Amino acid sequence: MRAALTGSIAITLALAGCVDPKAQLPTVTYQGATLAQAPSQAMMAAYYCPQVVSGFLSLGCTPAFGAPPDASSMTVAFDLLFKVHNPNHFPIPVAEMLTAVTVFPDQTPQALGTSCIVFCSPDQPGCTGQSAPSSCTSSSEDIRSISDFGNATANLLLASGASLAAGEAPSFTLPAVVQDGEVNIEARFAFGADPMLATLQQLALQSVDQLSNFDYPTFTIPYRIEGTIWFDAGSLGRVAVGFGPTEGTWTLPTSMLAAPTP
Repeated sequence: MRAALTGSIAITLALAGCVDPKAQLPTVTYQGATLAQAPSQAMMAAYYCPQVVSGFLSLGCTPAFGAPPDASSMTVAFDLLFKVHNPNHFPIPVAEMLTAVTVFPDQTPQALGTSCIVFCSPDQPGCTGQSAPSSCTSSSEDIRSISDFGNATANLLLASGASLAAGEAPSFTLPAVVQDGEVNIEARFAFGADPMLATLQQLALQSVDQLSNFDYPTFTIPYRIEGTIWFDAGSLGRVAVGFGPTEGTWTLPTSMLAAPTP
């Protein structure tokens, strides 16, 4: 089920040189954040029960839920969906994408993860989207830069790339927005296993009564998403598009997702 998060995005330009008066600004709408992968309820119970249930009762965790799965199989991944309309007679490629996700934004401690993707041209095989020190930066105070999120947790948010079609494998090749038309851009991100599992442990502690009774828990994860997309828009220069902040919740497990095999 796609999260019901919508909102128009205001566009701010970082102009380089003179602007072609015939060129027009693209318009972008952030459409939502959707879970793409999550551990099953049985996996969550098997993983967290031995960690949060104390004393004699902890001996019942493995008989009730099975052996704890490996941390690498507990991946939580999500897609961000954007609709981009390009009114110009030339395509505009997406150059960079900065994404920041705060998990439990209204609680202490919060968990903030950031990702800066630099998309590569098709003639750069093996590109991983690795950013440089100058990537995802802007001189405008109205646009979020990577420096605005200096307190982010290392390796909490990992980028898998972007695609222009639903179901298409994400990559780090420049997604080009067609001329005189619009496309959906879907960006895939995953949470790093170790920092995310440590963050979710607070939900497991809140579910200790369920786990002590050997019932399967349900985790509700509140989040806030924000960031910036940079386009290389020809004579328009480098166009920076800010999105968010937008808040919502993900519920684990999500029955429509196929969880990885423990």
